[in-house]
Parts: sequence; structure tokens; C-alpha cells
Amino acid sequence: MFSLGDRIQSLRSLFHFDAVQLLGCTPQSRTHLELHCEGYNLNCASALGTGFPQIYAPGFTAQASPQDLLPPSISECSDTMDPPFRSTAIYTDALLRGGFQDGMTVELQRGDSYLGMIHFSSQQAGSFNRHVRTLALGAKVLLEEAMQNMASQNGIVLHLIPQAGGLVLRDDLLSNAAQFSPTLPKALSFMSQETSTLQAFWLEGKRSYRLQAQRFPKGDVLVRLVPTPLPAMLSAKEMQVLGWLVTGYTDREIAASLFLSERTVHSHVTSLLRKLGITRRTEAAVTAALNHWYVPDTQGTILAAVPGLCH
Repeated sequence: MFSLGDRIQSLRSLFHFDAVQLLGCTPQSRTHLELHCEGYNLNCASALGTGFPQIYAPGFTAQASPQDLLPPSISECSDTMDPPFRSTAIYTDALLRGGFQDGMTVELQRGDSYLGMIHFSSQQAGSFNRHVRTLALGAKVLLEEAMQNMASQNGIVLHLIPQAGGLVLRDDLLSNAAQFSPTLPKALSFMSQETSTLQAFWLEGKRSYRLQAQRFPKGDVLVRLVPTPLPAMLSAKEMQVLGWLVTGYTDREIAASLFLSERTVHSHVTSLLRKLGITRRTEAAVTAALNHWYVPDTQGTILAAVPGLCH
């Protein structure tokens, strides 16, 4: 399977561009997140990533190019955009000063679902003519297919933003998190900067969820929680203990971490080994790590212990 980056690079065989930025739109907050960026300085990337979506709402292609719905470019569509693109600070204060003479933006969607957009810029005027715009229209399906899974509506989607060294839920999404405790963003704040994706389980009261988290370059994390039964008929406590086995902790150390008695932890270990059909706790630890059968703790200990995840 080709990554988004691979698909973007494949577009270079169709037309030339000196810089590119891909923005994905989060399903509930409608915030645009930078998924890929190369060739832009910080000023240009910020102007396109933040300023452009604020000025031009989804559907700007139909307004700028109503007859053929080709992706708008600066050289051919600036005056038909509202406001005219060359009159915006995005163009005058960022792109021009960054050395870019032409640009093109392609809206991305699947059916009625808006996915985001991708900006292309060139240092040569007139680069994005009608021929190139037609090629871009035909090729955009490559990116839309790769982004479709990110826009899935299955489960509950939360958008966490970096704040004071950790993560917090966006203020406008607080209603979506009413059923989740503050320990969720705290636990996910221990995803390392090198970790772009995480799969795990999450427990909230008597409910269990399959957790999928994706970190973006600027530190935002999208979390999808899908109600899912625990594997192997494990109980919630057994699932927690299974995660701690990945750390190599003894029963006494696990008991201290979970505020349980050592005897209770030993009982949970015995039961989960039986349910998993294995006899050694090291086998259970390997099984948990390989299958992402663990619940992240609020100290980051379990995530730090998973091989290849946070190292």
C-alpha cells in the first residue's frame, strides 16, 4: 500500500511543482491538519494551512471554475475566486515573498464527504495552466483513496491538541468527550514525537473500545474509539494486568500501579493465561505487544515498554 507521501511524489511524473502541502479535514471539528508539507517556508505553510481554509470554504472550486470544475490556479482563476486570490495576504505577504509565482489547489472528497485539499506552488509563472489543471483533476483520486480511511465515521472521533507539554481536547468538542475521563488525553500525551500511529484498547467504566490514534506533524492527535469487546473474553482488570505484563513488572509492582493487592494481581494473571491458552507470562507479554492488547496508563510506562513504539 502506498503512503500519502508516495502518492504525492508520484504526481511529479505528471506535472512540475516546487512546493506542496496536503491538508486533511477532521471529521467533527472541521479543522484542517497538515498531513504533508515540503518546499514551503513556515510563513507560506501557515498562510496556506490556516489562512486559506478560513477564507475559502469547501466548494471554492465550483465558484472559481464553475464550467469545468478544474482545480483553480493563480494564473487562471485568481479573479474568479472570492475574494480574488492575488488580493489576499496569503499571496502578497507569503507566497510572493517566498518566491512563488503560481499555485493550484485541489479539493479532495469522496462522495459527499469533504476530506481536505492539497496546495501546489511553482516559482515559475503560468505553470498551472489548463492542461496541468486537467491532469490534477484526473489524478486527485489517488489521494482521495488514501485519505478515505482517515475520514471514516465509525466510532467516536476526538481531536486532541498540544498544550503545556501534554494533550487536551479541543474546546468545541467537549460535548463529544462527556463519556470519557481526562485520563484519556493524559495517557495519549506519552505518544513519542516519532510515533505517528497507535493502536490499543481503552476502558471507560464498563465500556471497552478499540483505540486508534494518529499524531500529526504539529502535535495534534486524532483519536478514534470504536466500541469493541475485549479479546479472549478477558475482564477489564485482566486486560489492564495484561498490559502491565508488557513492562516486565512483577505482580507486586503491578499491584502497586493498579492499587490492587498482590494476591489479586496473581489471580488475574492466572486467569488471563488460561484464557489466552498459554502458560508463561512472557508469552502473554509478547501476545499483548504484537496484537496491541494493552490499555495505555497515565504515566506512559506501558507505551514506553512496547517494542518499536516509543524508542
